[in-house]
Amino acid sequence: MAWVWGEWRAGRHPGREDVRRFVTSLAPEERPVHAHTAQAVAYDFWDAVETARTNRSDGMSRARLPWRGKKYRPLVFTRNYGWRVTPEGRHSLSLGRGRARIVLPLPAFTDRGGALVEAARWGEIKLCWSSNARAWSLHISYRCPEDALPGFAQDWGGERATDGQSSVRVVTVAIDEGIINPLTLAHQAPDGAREVMVINGRSGRAIKRGRNKTVAKLSAMLSRCKNGSRRHRRLTAAKRKAQGKAEARLRDFNHQTTAKANKAVRAVHALHQAEAPDGVTVTMRVVVGDVRGIEQRTNQRRRVNRSTRQQLSQWERGIHEHQLAYKAGLKIEHINETYTSQACPACGHRRKVRGRWYACTNETCGFRLHRDAVGGVNILTLADNDGTLVPAGPDLRVRVTYLRAQPGWSPLQRELHGHHQRTLGHAGSGRQRSP
Repeated sequence: MAWVWGEWRAGRHPGREDVRRFVTSLAPEERPVHAHTAQAVAYDFWDAVETARTNRSDGMSRARLPWRGKKYRPLVFTRNYGWRVTPEGRHSLSLGRGRARIVLPLPAFTDRGGALVEAARWGEIKLCWSSNARAWSLHISYRCPEDALPGFAQDWGGERATDGQSSVRVVTVAIDEGIINPLTLAHQAPDGAREVMVINGRSGRAIKRGRNKTVAKLSAMLSRCKNGSRRHRRLTAAKRKAQGKAEARLRDFNHQTTAKANKAVRAVHALHQAEAPDGVTVTMRVVVGDVRGIEQRTNQRRRVNRSTRQQLSQWERGIHEHQLAYKAGLKIEHINETYTSQACPACGHRRKVRGRWYACTNETCGFRLHRDAVGGVNILTLADNDGTLVPAGPDLRVRVTYLRAQPGWSPLQRELHGHHQRTLGHAGSGRQRSP
């Protein structure tokens, strides 16, 4: 980074390969990693430069070029060069010629289908360090059978005949993103009704709320301690532990949320493909209401209170979009969602909504529906009508399904679990397990 800034100040304009050549040509004592790992570092740095330039060109004047040095960064190990499996069945990570390797037990994990992923399917591996959890982790990419859904081509324009007999039909799944309910999916069923699935995200909010309260309490205690004291070190470790635990729980929550959304999108494709005539290929289109940048705009205008601004800043909608696009194999489209939560999908009448339910104030309509479901249905209407909000009329039928992001226990399940634990003599015995 210092070399690139020096080149810029001298009036030169290094490119991607110039950065790569500089990093890989450093002396071994200045580059204590494998050559392929150093190359990945250079490319990651240049990607950050390109992202900052793109953001500036898009009007984000506060976007900065990379300027701060990183204490930790993932180390990349490429297949056949950076890592290999030893004859003894161990996992070996190379740090370059003349340096001792990192030798670990061979990881064992399964794919989404439950099958064991053999090392022959592994690709690039990243060794990552979590500064909060104070733990290492391996991120392993692997080949999997092509299970991506057929995507939408922009020039098809809905349904178009490809020859005299076959045709392509596009089915749109609209998604309304939110803080309480992270993903609300809507599509039009073959019978003409709108099917809506609301994925509840209150467990994720509870995780964030617990983390925020714990971190705030520990931060207040830290402010009254002397830096470097024993109490300061203990409180700092407790704060990192709380943040690391919350990160792990949120990672699982995000995976569960997007896995259920992916399952729903695939079910929609299977349903429409089964209902389609012979020779018709159903392709999928995922359209999301565009709320990008809402965190920055809300923080600048101060239109809401501190609590809401904190929730917006901790909103993980980008992670949900990225994971859903990866799991479904589809490209996520964005559409302007202005007034989608205020307009009645049946008559088009607008009104402000304060609670979780939308009730149309038009006396001749009286339409009533869950607020997030209204947003999902209206985004679907916008996607199917080239950005125009067209009322569906009084015959609109909407079927709503509610789904938890993570499985939870009912009061009866908790009661039965306690009964069995007391019967086995494990109640209050910590982690003791039956033989």
